[in-house]
Amino acid sequence: MVLALFVGIGVWYSLVVPPFETPDELYHYAFARHLAGGGGLPVQTRDAGGLWAHEGTQAPLYYFLAGRLTAGIDQSDFDQLTRLNPYANLGNPLSPGNKNLMLYSAHQWSLRGSNLALHVDRWFSLTLVAVSLWLAYRIACLAFPRSTGWPILVMLVIASIPQFSFIGASASNDSMMIFTSTATVYWLARLIVLPAERPVHWWEWLVLGILLGLAALSKLQGLGLFALAAMVIMWMAWQRRTWWLLAQAGALVLLPALAIAGWWYWRNYNLYGDWLGARQLLSINGQRTRPLTWRGLWGEMRGLRYSFWGLFGWFSIPLPAWIYRLLDTLTALAVAGVFISVFVHRPQRAGTLLKSPSVRVQLLLALWAVILVGLTLYWATFATSSQGRLLFPAISSFGVLMVAGLASLLAFAVKSPKPMLLVGLPCGLLVCSAYTLTSLLPDSYRAPLPISRVRAETTILDQHYSNGLEIVGIDVPGGHYRPGDKAPITLYLRTARQLTEDVPLFVQLLNEDGEVIGNVTSHAGWGRNPTSLWIPGTIYPDPYLVTIEGNISDRSPVLARVYVGFMQAGTKMPLVATSPDGQPAPEFVGHVRIEPSIPLDVQRLGLKPLEVSFADGMQLVGYDYPPEVQAGDGALPVKLLWQANGGPTNDYTAFVHLVSTNGQPTGGFDTPPAEGRYPTSAWQPNDRSLSEFPIALPTDLLPGTYQLWVGLYNRNDAAKTRLAVTASRSTVQDQSILLGTVEVR
Repeated sequence: MVLALFVGIGVWYSLVVPPFETPDELYHYAFARHLAGGGGLPVQTRDAGGLWAHEGTQAPLYYFLAGRLTAGIDQSDFDQLTRLNPYANLGNPLSPGNKNLMLYSAHQWSLRGSNLALHVDRWFSLTLVAVSLWLAYRIACLAFPRSTGWPILVMLVIASIPQFSFIGASASNDSMMIFTSTATVYWLARLIVLPAERPVHWWEWLVLGILLGLAALSKLQGLGLFALAAMVIMWMAWQRRTWWLLAQAGALVLLPALAIAGWWYWRNYNLYGDWLGARQLLSINGQRTRPLTWRGLWGEMRGLRYSFWGLFGWFSIPLPAWIYRLLDTLTALAVAGVFISVFVHRPQRAGTLLKSPSVRVQLLLALWAVILVGLTLYWATFATSSQGRLLFPAISSFGVLMVAGLASLLAFAVKSPKPMLLVGLPCGLLVCSAYTLTSLLPDSYRAPLPISRVRAETTILDQHYSNGLEIVGIDVPGGHYRPGDKAPITLYLRTARQLTEDVPLFVQLLNEDGEVIGNVTSHAGWGRNPTSLWIPGTIYPDPYLVTIEGNISDRSPVLARVYVGFMQAGTKMPLVATSPDGQPAPEFVGHVRIEPSIPLDVQRLGLKPLEVSFADGMQLVGYDYPPEVQAGDGALPVKLLWQANGGPTNDYTAFVHLVSTNGQPTGGFDTPPAEGRYPTSAWQPNDRSLSEFPIALPTDLLPGTYQLWVGLYNRNDAAKTRLAVTASRSTVQDQSILLGTVEVR
């Protein structure tokens, strides 16, 4: 029943996930296809290699078998399936789009040609992992010999892990490693529970050697099983008080293992001077350039945990964050339960504990888990590839220990905890898989649905391009955004004729200096809807989240200009857009309001508060200037903090004039309150801007007391008509206010 459930979910994953949208599947498949076509084992160099990339250095058992299974399938259409998305966000689950590595992942491929061969490889992998699941059940039976429920629960927990099904249903050598390692651990568990008086038959050692050889020919992780097997053999020799067993087992185990896998490692040594070929793999795949710090290790472990439970695509499609927190909590409780079981429930001496066959099996599983975690952490010091699938060869260990630990904790509350009390864990994981298969993955790869017409509120652009593409309209958000926020911008796209090329587009936000402070460059639909798949005459809504970053003023909001368009394929040059009448289309198609990340506060800025109101909703709420200056200092710096009480209707310029006591102007400075970043006609209630007025001081300025007068006038009015001003605590004259006096020395 559990096995059928797992196979059903696995087949579902294999059909829902588009071709080559599982980690490294493209490279695994290319390796198997190369062998299926009669090619030999790749000789890897840093500069030369096939589409199998770094996977060409992997142990070849999986690829030999998968290649044999698909050798009779015509795979000449491989290039059609493998058009890469140049803007794919691999390993970046926080990115809102471009989750697809392959550009045509939204296309529904029929089960023929290369896609059929890929699915045969996927189902071969699923078969291997399904057998591994049955072996994990057999291991759990040895770990819980007095119960029928606990082994089934272990099997159910493993089968319900979303990532285990996702990886198990992908074309990957991980499935072969999971199978050979689980089979080896099962055989070791079978040996370790044998009574001391029962002799070990020669063929039992031979089977162990064959399994170790197959594991070593599956992946480098298989070498860790040799250390585990050596410990088991030494313990059995100690238990039976016969060291002759070491020689017997050593010969019968090592000879078949070397016969099966030794040639591969000898080949690596002859080709690369490296028995493992790991240096060659790292030279192709990329090696960590900086030492791994504790902070970096914590980040690696977060990725390891997430991708153990469920992180889909090329590590770019996560489950909701709260699910990981819940699973982290359950994992911590299980680990605590294991320690409680060892030190509280079973306070016996180690020698007494080892007399129990079930305890020996549990210790064996714990030891294998520790070895594999250690190997994974060691590998993380060289490469940035801490992925949860690297722990799946010990999936039987994690399943048994998870159940044993949680059951141990339950024993404090319930005298005899039953498996049904823990069934909520696999049920919750199955719900995660159902959500992933019905919503998360389809939404990540499916192209946006077309619409018949745009909304009434949409700004119509009617931008036309020579290749038939059109930008029909755009939705630009209102309100305010801050640096780090994502501004939602939706384009409405159409083509007048069927296209054969895929044309990327861009959405940019530019500051007042024309610098890019937000950018999305992508194929349409966040990479899911390339133009060659469009139906002519159909309108496609294309929503984007543009992250605001770059050089953004901290003195006022910025009215960022929105710049959109298509680019020439293979270049970064924008295509020329025209209006329906053939004239050049407007370059900028909207604005986004961006306010400083830290609010402009009078006290925080060290300003003196002020209450001055101008007409049209403008206010002056703070100021600062030095009370004394030297005539030769060059300039008198004045700071003013402006605020909109309502929505100003015009663009205004502020002025600060330096006037002598007899009314003679001696200097001044005029500038818009936001200095071109944010015209006052765009201000909304409570918008603020900090202005700086460097008033030049003449070199012949006489010492004495001078006054500072402040006001606003309409920038577009040739007469510079000043705004009416009211101030209860300041002197008002000629529609300007007396800010204060300054002493010139």
